[in-house]
Amino acid sequence: MISPNFFIGQPEDFNGKCKVYPPLVKEILNDRYDAYRKLLTLSQEEIEDMYNEKKIEVDKFPTVIEYLLGNAYNDKKFEKILMEAFEFFIKDEVAFLYEEKKILIGNLKKELKRVKKVEELVIIDENEFFDLQNIIRQSIGVDKVEKPNPNEHPKIRAMKAKARYRDKIKAKQGKGISLSTTLSSICCMGIGITPLNIGELSYCAVSELMSRYREKSKYELDINSLLAGADSKKIKPKDWIRNLED
Repeated sequence: MISPNFFIGQPEDFNGKCKVYPPLVKEILNDRYDAYRKLLTLSQEEIEDMYNEKKIEVDKFPTVIEYLLGNAYNDKKFEKILMEAFEFFIKDEVAFLYEEKKILIGNLKKELKRVKKVEELVIIDENEFFDLQNIIRQSIGVDKVEKPNPNEHPKIRAMKAKARYRDKIKAKQGKGISLSTTLSSICCMGIGITPLNIGELSYCAVSELMSRYREKSKYELDINSLLAGADSKKIKPKDWIRNLED
């Protein structure tokens, strides 16, 4: 279920350490948005799939934060984009503590001058980073993910990997509605959204509005069909004002 704050374009607090801002429609038109989104919503399963597809053998798969910081350490261009990704979502600078595998919120030089104790530094460790990722996912209208089970049976893990691969292939083959089509459709809903102000709408509200409007249209169609004499055993209208996840 979408956060009310994210729906209206307001940030959510994360453990008192930073705020996560939902990107607005006009902000996702940034050429690097897709890169920012992919980096900060990268999952452990995706890393494992990547290694398996490239047939890279390792004793142990890197965790998400190990993968991101490892690449940033070895590639300055990657490091720059990763820093920009954090700034895009939390509206604050970050510094990477490579040896500790942690992320410091704020400008490192300024923070070191500000604090009197190391404990005063705002730092995100691996466990918190997983939770931060889930809030970022919600900010763009994507469902949270669960932490992988380290004790999961290898056969079950392999089956899930094959299922993800099939889903990836289907997603590439499928043709979804384009962003411009989605935005123009919302402008035709009669709810006061126009090309002049749709850029100020939070991006996560876009999919929510589309889903809700489809439910409303289906409900009205079902009611009109029943009034026209359709078989009530075959058509069961569902109230469109409900939790769509239920």
